Amino acid sequence: MKNLLFVLLASFIFVGSLQASQNNHKDWNSLNPEVQKLLKSFESNWNALPETRQNKLVTGANRWIKMTPEQRKTAGQRFKKWNRLPKEQKNLLKKRFDRFKKLPPETQDRLRRTFAQFKNLSPDQRKKLREKFRRLSPEKRRKLLKRMHKRKAARRRH
Repeated sequence: MKNLLFVLLASFIFVGSLQASQNNHKDWNSLNPEVQKLLKSFESNWNALPETRQNKLVTGANRWIKMTPEQRKTAGQRFKKWNRLPKEQKNLLKKRFDRFKKLPPETQDRLRRTFAQFKNLSPDQRKKLREKFRRLSPEKRRKLLKRMHKRKAARRRH
C-alpha cells in the first residue's frame, strides 16, 4: 500500500512538473497593452503558440515600438519585399545570414563597412561595379577578392 501511494504521489509530482515546464508560455494578459495591440491577430491562438514563437513575436513587437516613424517605414518596406520573394530565395538568404552570423565579429564588421562603402557610391557607380564584377570569371573573382583582403589586412597593420 505504501509503495502504491509513493508511486501515485511521485507520478502526480512528475506530471505537475511536466505541465509546468510545458506551460512556460507568456500569458496574453501579462503582455504590455502596446504589444497586445500589435499582436492582436495572435490573441485567439496565443496559448497554442510555442514559447519560442511567442518570445520572437514579443521581441519583434518591442523592437517595433522603439522604432522611429522612418525606421518603421523602412522595416515595413523590407517586410513587404521579403514576403514577395520566392521560397527558394528566402531559404538561400537565410542560409547566407546564418553563415554571416557564424563569422568572427571582426569579419562581420569588415563586411558591414565594405557594404556601407558600396551603398555610399552613386547608383551609376554601383551598377558599373556590379557589371564589372559579373563579367569576371569565377577564378578572377576569387583572385580579386583575395587581393582586396590582403590590402585591407596590410592597411590595418600600418
